[in-house]
Amino acid sequence: MKEEFSLLKVRLLIVTVAMLVFGAPLAADSITTKTFNKLTEAQEMMAQDDIEAAIEELELLLEGVQDQSLDRALTLQMLGYAEMSAERFEVAIGHLRSSLELNKLPESVKYNVGYMVAQLYAALERYDEALDFAADWFVSLESPKPSQMMFMANIYAQTKRFRDAIPYAENAIEASDQPSESWYQLITSANFEIEDFPQAGKWLLKLVERWPEKGSYWEQLASIYVMMEDEAMALSTLRLAWSEGVLDREASIKSMVQLAAARGIPDHAARMIESGFEQGLLPRDETFVRLLANAWVSAKENKLAIGAFRRLSEIAKNGEPLVRVANLYLEMGQWQQAEQALEKAIDLGLDDAGSAYLLLGIVLAEQDNYKESFVALRRARSFEKTQRQAAKWLSYAEDMRKQYEWQRAYRG
Repeated sequence: MKEEFSLLKVRLLIVTVAMLVFGAPLAADSITTKTFNKLTEAQEMMAQDDIEAAIEELELLLEGVQDQSLDRALTLQMLGYAEMSAERFEVAIGHLRSSLELNKLPESVKYNVGYMVAQLYAALERYDEALDFAADWFVSLESPKPSQMMFMANIYAQTKRFRDAIPYAENAIEASDQPSESWYQLITSANFEIEDFPQAGKWLLKLVERWPEKGSYWEQLASIYVMMEDEAMALSTLRLAWSEGVLDREASIKSMVQLAAARGIPDHAARMIESGFEQGLLPRDETFVRLLANAWVSAKENKLAIGAFRRLSEIAKNGEPLVRVANLYLEMGQWQQAEQALEKAIDLGLDDAGSAYLLLGIVLAEQDNYKESFVALRRARSFEKTQRQAAKWLSYAEDMRKQYEWQRAYRG
């Protein structure tokens, strides 16, 4: 979502002294003939890729120029460009900043040098420092170009000042005949970061319109609709993308469901799956029915979750989902229904049968059915995993039975 500040790009931004210095009016200050000639020689060396020789020449020149002079400012400037050509960017920044601090450069040159410093800092991913120089440079422009606006948008985005980045990106896109894809990505990302989902959706729509072959944009747009609690539009977006052949519908909807659940709206996730089933967008297989059941559990819709887990048990052909059903019935205090679910789960087969027998024994004991409770608890005791718990419950259930029989005898 951001425009890359590559080292190659920085190398291409080197501006010759002839353009930045000798083409600019020098006001009251003037440059000596010796300095002019030496800078010209260094420039010619750089043009011939003899960078190290140019640097050596410029360092010798720097030793002889006066402090606080235009000669020194221009020599430091040229030395900064030379070091930049040698890809020693930290050194280049030091020379360019020293040149600016002398306050001798013409205004137009000064701002261009500041822009160069900003780009070097950006290339080094030191964006806060880049912004210090970029802001002064940008206000000096009479008619900023779209690419210059996007430079500012990038810097603000990199410093997490997304609200400041957005207007620069908007203006750049509006002013450009052919806005770059990355420009749309940046403004979409910035709006997403500040949670302005309607605006993020607006720019994602433009990405979809311009690059419809890219399935990720369709998926992101559907995600935005989920966050805006518009499951119908999310599903319509995914369906259209699927019909265009640019999207894996199952993986995309699965990611939408997981996103909705993660954002604390599991009921929306569940309704999305149900709608997907109804519209034929999703298979009623183990993966999605399990997602549906868990979404209803997270939404605390126990009755709907029970229905989904029962369907899952039929699809998976094992009893594990029915153990979940039993636990949900227990949460609702429906002991008999929990008992029936556990018995069916055991009949269908379980990887952890011991835990199911243990739970069944507890459920039966709570219903005062001690005879069958003891049978279930003894079965649980035969499994290593539940051996100790079952033994404790057998003792506890025996105490419960004695108390129950005493109460019956007392009442009788």
